[in-house]
Amino acid sequence: MRQNFAWRVHSTGEMIFWDLSCLEGDVELPYALHLGQDKLAKILISHLEALPNVEVRYSSPVVECSVSPQSVQVVLGAQSAGEVVEGEWLIGADGANSFVRREVMKQNFFGITWPQRYVATNTKFDFDSLGFGKTTMQVDDVYGSVICNIDSDSLWRVTFMEDPNLPVDGIRGRIDQMFKGLLPTDDPYEVVAFSPYRMHQRVADTMRRGRVILIGDAAHVTNPTGGLGLTGGMFDAFALTSALNQVIHDGRSEDILDVFEADRRRKFIELVSPRASDNLRNLYHQKPGEAKDDWVKNTRDISKDIDRMREALRFPEVMETLI
Repeated sequence: MRQNFAWRVHSTGEMIFWDLSCLEGDVELPYALHLGQDKLAKILISHLEALPNVEVRYSSPVVECSVSPQSVQVVLGAQSAGEVVEGEWLIGADGANSFVRREVMKQNFFGITWPQRYVATNTKFDFDSLGFGKTTMQVDDVYGSVICNIDSDSLWRVTFMEDPNLPVDGIRGRIDQMFKGLLPTDDPYEVVAFSPYRMHQRVADTMRRGRVILIGDAAHVTNPTGGLGLTGGMFDAFALTSALNQVIHDGRSEDILDVFEADRRRKFIELVSPRASDNLRNLYHQKPGEAKDDWVKNTRDISKDIDRMREALRFPEVMETLI
């Protein structure tokens, strides 16, 4: 868990904190939880496997699909090769390279890929003793980085950007070069793991076609600066659960699924993707000058105004769809 969120201006060392305790009394749980997708998946699967009417299949991708007015049939591959599964609805939650989106719904995935390469590292370093927030956004056009604590054993995720034309096989050595300027001291560190990746802003033409529905990264992808990708996918799931419950159990018209689709897609295009893009630009691409100075001053002013800070920290609320 974290109780504050920090911006660090790399060039000056200034740390600007936005304190989540300002949300006390407004929200039930006034803190943020650092929970990686791998850990969240294990929690969700443990709950699913406890249900009598749920079966979890591993290594069983959908390889074929047919849709009728009353049902959906899919053919599974790999460990379940050739097996046919039938149901009333197919929910494509199969990630950014979604088979359901590409091959079943025949959807485009319009948007952009950010030109830079990003390198996520799991690094052991004592950021706590140096006053870093549990999530710290380090602002700089060279040493910009997301620095967040991912477990209780001094393990931190440190993500920086680099030129995509540099060879991938030289990344490990370049991490050490980058950390000479990125880290605030010369204290020893240990890079436990690292992974290069590209960031995208993309969205499908539609999230629903009849009995086939997309959610999460299958429907839309965003750069993860600010944690809005996984959060947005969870809000998709919450809203779709409500809508399908009303259709299946309450006899409500399937039109509510169109309401779900329109609102979730709109919120990604109008709110989530722009905010995540602003986060990325502010973090990695602000060059020294008046514009950056003004941004730092505004960020500092927010930290001193509890109402503005509360409004900024409550942004995830506007991502929700209530059905």
